[in-house]
Amino acid sequence: MPSFTTAAKDEILSNKAVRQHFPNQQSFGLMVFSREFSVPKMQMLTRERRAAQYYSQLVQSVRPMTGTVTLREEKLSTGQLAYRVTVDDMADRIDLYNHFAMLYPEGVTFELLGGDEGAGAFVGGVFLACGTLSDPEVKYHLEFAIPREELLMMFVALLQDVGFSPLLTQRRGQTIVYLHDSTQIEDLLTFMGCPLTSMEIMNAKILKERRNAANRASNCDTANMDKVAGAAAGQIAAINAVGLDSLPEELRALAELRLQNPFDSLRELGQKLTPPLSRSGVNHRLEKILELAARKD
Repeated sequence: MPSFTTAAKDEILSNKAVRQHFPNQQSFGLMVFSREFSVPKMQMLTRERRAAQYYSQLVQSVRPMTGTVTLREEKLSTGQLAYRVTVDDMADRIDLYNHFAMLYPEGVTFELLGGDEGAGAFVGGVFLACGTLSDPEVKYHLEFAIPREELLMMFVALLQDVGFSPLLTQRRGQTIVYLHDSTQIEDLLTFMGCPLTSMEIMNAKILKERRNAANRASNCDTANMDKVAGAAAGQIAAINAVGLDSLPEELRALAELRLQNPFDSLRELGQKLTPPLSRSGVNHRLEKILELAARKD
């Protein structure tokens, strides 16, 4: 089963409407938030093969290329496979860099991106470049590992402009922008073009809440059973201490039932008497037996 990160990225990559109507926004989000985006070096490093292939295709469609784009598989220090894509020719890197600098001369803003849909396409591109999504069974967590410090506040400001409240942390010297509120994660996934993955998060949350409620009810039932068993043990000890034959007639029948049914509740014991007795009536008679046992001690 693919990870939630893979599922979300595959959904973005399968959205032809976004590529058709907002190609510059999505490609800029993907390229500028990839590992390197500068004239000296322009490359993406990812564990998602489809995302690497998309980057390779994308850079060649944004501008006419004079050189090559190389995609190679490599093994990370963790032992995991990764895919590195590089724009090999400096002339191409200059052309791509200038292309986006002209499109977004004032940096990335909500207005320049073209409103909600353009901003969503951009954030989807950013997620392809540096985003991960945790399994909601483990925790609610969506994050962007920002590759360069100069991108941080621009990206945070954009998320805030469209109604999100991102949090920041540091991990191994890199700034992480993240959300851990499940509702915000669902909304952001929908915003950046992953409505199906958003529904998966919602469904997982509903199942988790139901399971937690069932566990709480089970724990409550167990606690009640323990309480009943503890009380019954005290009552049985008192009956044995006094002796059945020593008990008055009105207490003896109930005492016999308690000995025969050590796990019954007071209400269940009362229903087995003839005539039946209320819970409070059963409790009152058992309290009398306990008092008799206490006097005998």
